[in-house]
Amino acid sequence: MGQLLLFSHANQKRFDAYLERRESPLETSDIGFIYSTLAQCFLPYRDPGVNHWERHNGKYSLLLSAGAIHDPSNPDKLLELGLPYGPKPRIFMCYINSLAVKRKSSVVPIPRTMSALLKELGLGRRGGPRGSIGVFKDQLMRLAGCAFTIVGPGPKGGETYTKAPPIKAFTVWLPPNHKSTVWPTEIVLTDDFFQSLQSHAIPYDIRALRSVQSNARALDIFLWCTQRLPRLNKPLMMTWDDLFDLFGGGIAKSNQRLFRQKFRADLLAARMAYPAARMEEVKEGYLLQPSPTSVPRLRAKMR
Repeated sequence: MGQLLLFSHANQKRFDAYLERRESPLETSDIGFIYSTLAQCFLPYRDPGVNHWERHNGKYSLLLSAGAIHDPSNPDKLLELGLPYGPKPRIFMCYINSLAVKRKSSVVPIPRTMSALLKELGLGRRGGPRGSIGVFKDQLMRLAGCAFTIVGPGPKGGETYTKAPPIKAFTVWLPPNHKSTVWPTEIVLTDDFFQSLQSHAIPYDIRALRSVQSNARALDIFLWCTQRLPRLNKPLMMTWDDLFDLFGGGIAKSNQRLFRQKFRADLLAARMAYPAARMEEVKEGYLLQPSPTSVPRLRAKMR
């Protein structure tokens, strides 16, 4: 893993988890899956406070548009959901991708109780207005209602806009008193997304993901490295500008010093989740080398 920086308490726990994983055999139940395209850092890190958001990646852009549902307390009005952000919707996408691949079905049932879902995801369960349960319900609804559009170069100039929603439909549970928050209890993936997921699912170690699941940027770096490094057949140079396009959300591009500081810290956390990642910092950015998969290929096929 190379020389480690001074550990924070969180990184000490991640290192302890790494040592524990190294001593424990990887079980089939420990393998999760994520669609390769969704390992490209596709959500904001913080609440953008708007209903439309864009992320650039080379010649392509991803546009997110917030959805709406009928207000449970007043069905004649629409409840604006806002855009998903932070680690929770990322974790949830990993969860429903994994279930869809393992069940070989585009229909993904969600536990009726949020406590049961949080337990499956290895997250703490706290009630109340600011507790983990209410926050997670809110993020699930934001993700389920969000519209995805990919913008790329047009065949004859201009731009091509491609609708690319992962979620085709979702069933909403309405609390009897209409005062509690709502959340989806069944999610149906679009046919195109499900078929692509079946062909391009990237395996990862669920235990490793849980060690970074509270840090959205570290989680993004972990998933991106997991799908990118094993596919390299020669070294790849990622400049600081390239890395900012992927992982710089929430930081002004002019503040490169802050971005580099945060990236190095979050990369350390990600590399404890994926210690086989071969990355070396150089003056221009990071030099990436072909690396072993985070999950042995034979084990990944045994699903």
